[in-house]
Amino acid sequence: MRSLFLIFCILISNCLRAESLVRSEGMALITSTLDKSIYRTRAIENALQNLASHGAQTLDSFSIVENGKVLLDQVRLASKLGVQQYSVVREEIKGNAYHVALNVVVNDVQNKVPNNICLKAVPPSLDFSIDLQKKFTNMPAWVEYSDDLIVEAISARQFEPELQIPTLQKQKLNRSNELYSLYEKDNTNRAPDNLYKLFAKVVLEPSHNVNIFEKNIGLEVTVLSHVMRKDQKILEHKTKENFIIQQKNLNGLFSPVTRKNWPLTKNKVSNFILEALEKQLDQLSCLKLFPKIVAKSGDIFLDFGSFDGIEPTDMFALRNSDAKKIYFKLESLEEHQAKIKIVSQVESLESLVGSEVEVVSGS
Repeated sequence: MRSLFLIFCILISNCLRAESLVRSEGMALITSTLDKSIYRTRAIENALQNLASHGAQTLDSFSIVENGKVLLDQVRLASKLGVQQYSVVREEIKGNAYHVALNVVVNDVQNKVPNNICLKAVPPSLDFSIDLQKKFTNMPAWVEYSDDLIVEAISARQFEPELQIPTLQKQKLNRSNELYSLYEKDNTNRAPDNLYKLFAKVVLEPSHNVNIFEKNIGLEVTVLSHVMRKDQKILEHKTKENFIIQQKNLNGLFSPVTRKNWPLTKNKVSNFILEALEKQLDQLSCLKLFPKIVAKSGDIFLDFGSFDGIEPTDMFALRNSDAKKIYFKLESLEEHQAKIKIVSQVESLESLVGSEVEVVSGS
């Protein structure tokens, strides 16, 4: 019983130390005849920003407030912000400035987890193309690696997301159509373009290594790939590996790697290329991208949607260098765009079009 009482006291002590009350003051210049509640909100935001600037906390999306109250509790709870609650204990207008003083309840934990929210893109598929470059000069005559071999290996692999691979004949036809066309293209029943595309270039070239003990002929395989979204490069990856295809000691009496090993080596080369593509696709799970605000018919949207990593519970902050934060909430979500609504009070919504936002909270 005494032990249970001691444990209870320790828990209570930890809870009491977990939070503390601090005072912070802020102000906002009154620059026009706007409603005073707007300047009150800005003064509160400034007070919270001053709290962050003194190193007490890491505060990213604390200032979603309206008339001095937290606008959406879910943001404060979902975000690891440090501010538990606050109250306005003094407010007044002096000259052309609105002044406030806050009592703020904050966490005492100093090592906050940084806000490294990234977007996990989940497109069902990517259009894929590959350029296989073979530089087999000064290689044994039996060394060959066909385009069909790697295309078949990629087609047999279960990639996630799926790779849409045109046949080699279709690739050649597409290239010829791009270069020369006498007739208007028939786009009837044409599927919409995939916003995500994966391009890979694979270079196969010889490598030689001669030392006092042996002579090696190798095949150096370099895989360079990149992912495009809406014709913008968002990811890239490069990897290189060397495969021994012929190995002899200098007196020629012993050859540990010969022509008979080539079929197995070809499989290793194919697997290396497949693994490089998988590593490139894995990068889609954490995109450090910032959606842009676009305007359509009087509404505002983000040029990212559910396929691009936007979650139904996400909220967003304008990505700028100003002390004042501007926030948005999600109204509807489509595959490649999201309709948003502004939360903060601003004087001009049009000026925000084209600006970037960042995710500040979510599930």
